[in-house]
Amino acid sequence: MLESIFILLLVLAVLFLIITVIWQSLAIGIIDVILWIILSISVHQIELPYQAIQNDNTIVTGVQTVETLYMFSYFFMGIGIIVMIYVFVDIIFPMLQGRFSRMM
Repeated sequence: MLESIFILLLVLAVLFLIITVIWQSLAIGIIDVILWIILSISVHQIELPYQAIQNDNTIVTGVQTVETLYMFSYFFMGIGIIVMIYVFVDIIFPMLQGRFSRMM
């Protein structure tokens, strides 16, 4: 996955996490859990594009693949599990008991 797409997904996941907590939104909470799982899977292989100028003034472009960030996979999966537990305990279970704080 390209670095820019990874950073965009990370910013969206953090933004959705904040919105889920503030608005108590079930739909955004589910999307946020999915985003954290996608991030935990995609961190195994991040592609960094590069450009280099050689001695004969030719420009070489390519993609370097970074595959050493597997430890962040556990971190992102942990955040996804915590958000899933929050969505179940704070949003879904009160709805099943008939206590609606907001209808979103």
